[in-house]
Amino acid sequence: MQQMIGFIEKLQELDTSGIDPLMHLTEEMNVLRQDEVKGSVSREEALQNAALKNESFFMVPKVIKK
Repeated sequence: MQQMIGFIEKLQELDTSGIDPLMHLTEEMNVLRQDEVKGSVSREEALQNAALKNESFFMVPKVIKK
């Protein structure tokens, strides 16, 4: 914790006058790539090594208690 506080104190020593605050490191916003359809495995292949399964789904132990 002391190291983090020391780091912040060191940053406060910097002269940031004339520097605009940034929300992002670049001017680009929401740069997305095109979706590509790629190969996949069948449902049967995906379920082949599942520890627990039913006809179409993976089954996992319950982790949330109500």
